Amino acid sequence: MRSGKGGDGAVSFRHERFAPRGGPDGGDGGKGGDVIIKANKNIDTLNFFIHHHHFFAENGENGKSRNKHGKNGKDVIIEVPVGTLVIDRETEKIIADLNEDGKSVIVAKGGKGGKGNKSFATPVERAPHYSEKGEPGVERRLELRLKILSDVGIVGFPNAGKSTLLSKVSNARPTIANYAFTTLSPKIGVVDLGAGKRFVMADLPGLIEGASEGKGMGNEFLAHIERTKVLLFLIDGSERKSIFRAYNALLNELRKYKPELLQKKRVIAINKIDTWKIRRTKEIREKFSKLNETVFFISAKEEIGLNDLLEYLYYLVSSESSATIEEPETEEVITLKTSDKDKFFRIEKIDSHTFRIHQKEIERYVSLTDFERRGSVAELLRYFKRINLDRKLKQAGVKEGDRVIIGDRSFIFKENE
Repeated sequence: MRSGKGGDGAVSFRHERFAPRGGPDGGDGGKGGDVIIKANKNIDTLNFFIHHHHFFAENGENGKSRNKHGKNGKDVIIEVPVGTLVIDRETEKIIADLNEDGKSVIVAKGGKGGKGNKSFATPVERAPHYSEKGEPGVERRLELRLKILSDVGIVGFPNAGKSTLLSKVSNARPTIANYAFTTLSPKIGVVDLGAGKRFVMADLPGLIEGASEGKGMGNEFLAHIERTKVLLFLIDGSERKSIFRAYNALLNELRKYKPELLQKKRVIAINKIDTWKIRRTKEIREKFSKLNETVFFISAKEEIGLNDLLEYLYYLVSSESSATIEEPETEEVITLKTSDKDKFFRIEKIDSHTFRIHQKEIERYVSLTDFERRGSVAELLRYFKRINLDRKLKQAGVKEGDRVIIGDRSFIFKENE
């Protein structure tokens, strides 16, 4: 994605009948558009970005005569689901965690508009014949990663029937297959019970024993659980003897990862009861009751017992305050402000006669200079003099005739006489 380039400043002079010395009136260029990423609660997935990879903000207009400023470029606003992490692909650092509806971040700021010649007029130089170019836009490669933020998170081992359940009760259409492996990414659906009763349900990537120790999806899976209000333990009931073993294993993985997760409200759903020859649930229900667990017996495939389960889940979600959602403690957020270190520059010796200057402010001045206008170049040289660039280059070993590279421009160093 790339932000817009700033418009160039104009070089213009008043030419009016009764103002023969009207002076400079070149307006400034407009600012380039920003690229903004914004969270929207009405978006559930990042599927849009499978086929849309590039985003470009509008460039600012050039300045005009009569002190008219160029129009600012339009921003590009990219909407993503709530719970999206914005990550810099080059540094792999988190730029923002968009965990609230409407929260946004500017990921590529538009270039500033260049100053027109009106801005360079002084009592000494009343008729500058030069202006400033607009700043270039910023180009970045970003990664969007959705950390689920849902009302209900379905937790269970592979083949428990999570994808089938989600497809039956919501608008989600996950791929369903009979395999003992887990889906690699969460799936989200909206459950609509009518009369305005709705909640978001997520099929979290399948858990395996040892996830808390990093096996399988490991901590990535468990981090999703932190962002849900209510947990639905979905247990494969086709083997009745393994029901409580699976239940204890789920509790154990959550406890080892973060004991506080066990404080979240949860519901037990025993799935695949359509495979039972005799539907005797009393004994299982009594055991769970002694553990203070609420249990439902369902068949996602045959749509048995789903309504009662969903109504109860809605009751828990509506009574659960959003404040109970725990925010990750280890995420790093980087600030996009210029640091104090940028005030100092580094001179790199590339070879015996070639040097490169590294410093954002100096590079910016060079990029804004219109080298086709003598006055603009003179303004750049005055800036170099103010920062004592000649002296610092000599200290770094630069001699007359050596090449000095700044940004995408190169200069031949000449000592002042």
